[in-house]
Amino acid sequence: MKKPPFFLLILLIIPTWSMGQTLQEKLGYPPDAKLLIIHGDDVGVSHSQNRATFEAMKKGLVTSTSMMVPTAWSSEVAQMAKEIENPDIGIHITLTNEWLHYNWGPEAGRKAVPGLANSVGHMYPSCAEVSEYASPEEVEMEVRAQIQSAKAMGIDITHLDSHMGCMFFGRPEYFRVYVKLALENNIPAMINRELYQGLIRPNPDLFTGMNVDKLPIIDQIIMADEEAYEKGMEKFYTEALENLPSGVHVLLIHLAFDDVEMNAVTAGHDSFHAPWRQQDYDFFTSEKAKRLIEENNIKLITWREIGKVL
Repeated sequence: MKKPPFFLLILLIIPTWSMGQTLQEKLGYPPDAKLLIIHGDDVGVSHSQNRATFEAMKKGLVTSTSMMVPTAWSSEVAQMAKEIENPDIGIHITLTNEWLHYNWGPEAGRKAVPGLANSVGHMYPSCAEVSEYASPEEVEMEVRAQIQSAKAMGIDITHLDSHMGCMFFGRPEYFRVYVKLALENNIPAMINRELYQGLIRPNPDLFTGMNVDKLPIIDQIIMADEEAYEKGMEKFYTEALENLPSGVHVLLIHLAFDDVEMNAVTAGHDSFHAPWRQQDYDFFTSEKAKRLIEENNIKLITWREIGKVL
């Protein structure tokens, strides 16, 4: 599940806006507060992913998740969500299908969005292929279908984010759809300062008629990459928590168990595979992680809370 390089670890902090309150102040915290969403991606992709993520939400430090609606195990997400009071669940907008032997097609249907399906009806494995074949209109139709299906399952959607970053790194019009549907549904979209500076500010005409200033902008998106995995996930996460600056941040992780099912799903991949996801689960359900959160005065929050500033 490779993602574009600069999405892996965004540590560049653009200076705080010169006007108005910071997001942490809008949320009722002092300006020097360290606020963190620990977010488990990819629920719906497998039973192993679902079970590990919801266990980490109930017993560990994970405060948020987002579901891949077109995948085979998405309906189980709705059932597991009932075990948690006010679960923080967003839509992990899914336009790709990167796995070798585990496949799905678009939620809207192959005939409705032919640009999002290959010759056998499955989604393409990369964002580059999506950008080549899928029109912005097809992408909007698909995202609407995913939102509608999640609501029909009983999901109280708290935010939008993007699987493999296709809504960020595809055609600029895809990002317009992303912003448009977040505003339309009155929920946050995961947008950090770098995305805001790189995609919204230089393209005002793309967002004509949209109140983009209404969207809450977070400071950092932090995620381990292949180098972090090689050096040790515990080391990476320890350093990330110990060096977390003030602001509002999202730590993206991928939780699953290193079991037969997840190894079959991730077969042929040397990253974001079953052992990687097991390490994420192990760390964020550990006493060490809890201690680091406390010692570094980090306050865990949810997208549901951020949504209140809308």
